[in-house]
Amino acid sequence: MYEDGWIPTVCYQCKAECAILARVEDGVVKEVKGNPRGRGKACVKGMAGITSLYSSERLKYPMKRVGERGSGKFERITWDEAMGIMETKLTELRDRGEAHKFTYSMFPHSVTDPKWRFVNACGGFISTGLPHCDSAKIMAHMHTFGCFPNHHIAPMYNTVPKGGLMILSGRHPFGCLDDACVPKHILDAKARGAKLIVIDPIYRTEASKADWWIPIKPGGDASLFLGVCNYLLANDLHDKEFCDKWVREGDMESLKAYIADKTPQAMSKICGVPAADIEKLAKMVAEAPSACIDAFKSIMYGNGMDWGHAWSTFLVITGNLDNPGGQPLPEIAPMAPVEPVPAGPDLGELGYHRTGKNREKFDNYNFFLEPTWYAAQAIKDDGLKVFFASECNPALSEMGSGEWRKAVTMKDENGDYKLELLVVTEIMPSETMKWADLVLPDQTNFERWELLYMPWWYNFGHGTALCQPVVEPIGEARHANRVFIELGKRMFPEYFAFKDDVEYYDIELAGVGMSVKKLQENGGLWSPGTAGFRKYEDQGKFNTPSGKIELEWQMYKDIGQEWPSPELPLEYRRGEEEFPFILVNFRTIFLNNTGAWSQNNAQLRDPASGLDANPCLLNPIDAKKLGIADGDTVTMESGSGKVEVPIMLTEKIIPGCAGIIHGFGQTMGKVASRGNWIGDNELIADAGSTLDEQDMRGGEAHVSTRVKIYK
Repeated sequence: MYEDGWIPTVCYQCKAECAILARVEDGVVKEVKGNPRGRGKACVKGMAGITSLYSSERLKYPMKRVGERGSGKFERITWDEAMGIMETKLTELRDRGEAHKFTYSMFPHSVTDPKWRFVNACGGFISTGLPHCDSAKIMAHMHTFGCFPNHHIAPMYNTVPKGGLMILSGRHPFGCLDDACVPKHILDAKARGAKLIVIDPIYRTEASKADWWIPIKPGGDASLFLGVCNYLLANDLHDKEFCDKWVREGDMESLKAYIADKTPQAMSKICGVPAADIEKLAKMVAEAPSACIDAFKSIMYGNGMDWGHAWSTFLVITGNLDNPGGQPLPEIAPMAPVEPVPAGPDLGELGYHRTGKNREKFDNYNFFLEPTWYAAQAIKDDGLKVFFASECNPALSEMGSGEWRKAVTMKDENGDYKLELLVVTEIMPSETMKWADLVLPDQTNFERWELLYMPWWYNFGHGTALCQPVVEPIGEARHANRVFIELGKRMFPEYFAFKDDVEYYDIELAGVGMSVKKLQENGGLWSPGTAGFRKYEDQGKFNTPSGKIELEWQMYKDIGQEWPSPELPLEYRRGEEEFPFILVNFRTIFLNNTGAWSQNNAQLRDPASGLDANPCLLNPIDAKKLGIADGDTVTMESGSGKVEVPIMLTEKIIPGCAGIIHGFGQTMGKVASRGNWIGDNELIADAGSTLDEQDMRGGEAHVSTRVKIYK
């Protein structure tokens, strides 16, 4: 069935989903490399995918919990028994009118993901790493110029012209979650004369390659770029022709009035960047043929929407929308619907009530997916009864992990768990699995069919990619998509009348004149052939209510948030005396941060060639004040928890900050459990219990907090 040779498929060692080729010999994967048709790169995680595939830690058959939740004790069951458990509980939930109390937390590879279809047919909701990571960015761009931006990956660096500016603000594309070709494209652009500017409190690989590293207070991005915008407008250095033609009438005058006092001098006091440097950056932007911004972590602070708003405003007044070197506006290819389409529940009507007494605060939350952080609160309020998780790891990778664990073990007056069923699909033992009632063995990307529909991805030149099996699956592992198609056939046959996942993808691909077979013949990829630029010129409008760019968010006037605030996140503006340090977490090339595959991958956790420790980065100036030496073990404590952590002294982090890797510290699995439990989310409060720090306009504060450090 499976051929030898280089076979195109898709990597899934992180969410970037790079197109790769797998070399197969005698039914065994020997090597991977980037698929040249998809710009052809593979990172260290991708190359270590073979280690995950053949790991002795692979989950090979379904298991049912036999001890208390958290005990990690399971017994083997059959697939039929597992399907029966899920069907019985979901049917019971629906029969008592509580189908909306079912949530599936997953990373949908497209809006046509069959798991999403199953959830809609059930009447439940989806939460994903999508709003978890950058809902603020998405909503800010949609509010301002009506565009669903390319998700994790922003500018098309391969189009940046000579003299163009590439600005990374709290973004680490050399380290994680980006298509593996991005670092090369950035360096190629530099080689042809573009400039790289890195804005970050930590000096990492990107900064070492940069023309200019700008150290900044965490969360200071909004004030920095408001200062830049102030300078551009005050000195007539903005793109007046673009703004006159495309910005809604009256918005530029309102913006100028609002931003008049956001001078570089005033903003410098907030963000910690010297006013002269803010002015220098503004002048560089004014002289450059293009400027783009890529941000990630910074948009997850409590002022994420303010930063997203300032970022969008900067792009508009500099005319850097859908131009080479600017912010691309993706074009969505029309995949065909699989009829009949289940409508799904009304999120606005049913969803946010899960936050119980805080529901009224969510009237302005404006996103199309359930927040990821509501789970613990919802379980306590009896608003969440069934929780499924695929390709996510909330016990480790979401804020307030301690509160999450506490919630899933809460019992009612009858001694039953308030959360009635917790199901996890996983490839390797995960932290979340430890608390599950049912564990379903998933397939790796080398064993499964999957259609990856990514019109918003960095390479949206390859709008659709095919993940295809290149070897026989290990044990009884089944891909989650197949599991929930089968369960859908049991529970909702009218919506699952197609034969299997391949036929499902064939129906969808017909929308662009393709099929699974044609994709195979086409090297596993399909694209419209061109990204296109300035598509709004052809359309004659932006996709906003007015058809123009809307700088002033008038829908938020009643809550006084029609313009971006320059203030630092609320979580940094209080508790400074008790908790003097700002926790800054970051990512690394060796860790997916979410999936258990990289936690339990012996190659990636090797102490010599990989990463097996998560020390706290601290500036020597701070260490001297605390009497701490390099290598000391200290306690890092926040208002939510504390961890024991070794110290690594370095001048690569600014004074006043403490840096640790995000999502580290799994205890399940032989490889992962070698290390110490050092997870940043042990220190970060559950966002559902700190709603005053949440941005209710679509942002999520969940990556940072204030801490104190002591021996």
